[in-house]
Amino acid sequence: MKATSWLAIAAIVGGVAYTAKGCLNRPAPDQKLAGQIEDLCEIARTGAEKPVAGVKKLGRFFVQYGGDFAKNAVDMIALIERIPDDDAHDERAMLARDRLHAVGCKDDWERFNRAIDGDPEAMALIQDAMVRLNSTLEIILGPRLRLRDLPARIEGLVPGPAR
Repeated sequence: MKATSWLAIAAIVGGVAYTAKGCLNRPAPDQKLAGQIEDLCEIARTGAEKPVAGVKKLGRFFVQYGGDFAKNAVDMIALIERIPDDDAHDERAMLARDRLHAVGCKDDWERFNRAIDGDPEAMALIQDAMVRLNSTLEIILGPRLRLRDLPARIEGLVPGPAR
């Protein structure tokens, strides 16, 4: 074989090995979600000392990572639901639960919430954000949405098959 053939084979083998290593070492969705929860815990911890800055940081987090956060949550559930064996399914669900609960920071969130409640500017930021989010959802999904109506509202947003 020529040197170029050996180089081509080496490149292919190296590419396959690199791809396989990358695919096998990716964190599971619940691990990603746990990392994001750790980030939120840090926001709550520091936000308890400076509630206005904490609320703003929390808002920036969800603007920047909200889609990833939701994707990881949905991917986690989908990963678990694809497991056909009931015992394996339940075992994987318990692993996800344990991973998520391991990073819980209930006390930090309680302190952050009390700090927000005691700071009129922080409370106003939260209320404004909720009003804006509600407005966005009403524009997209319609007013007075009830959970049972959500599938029909979403179906109305997605174009049906061409006839």
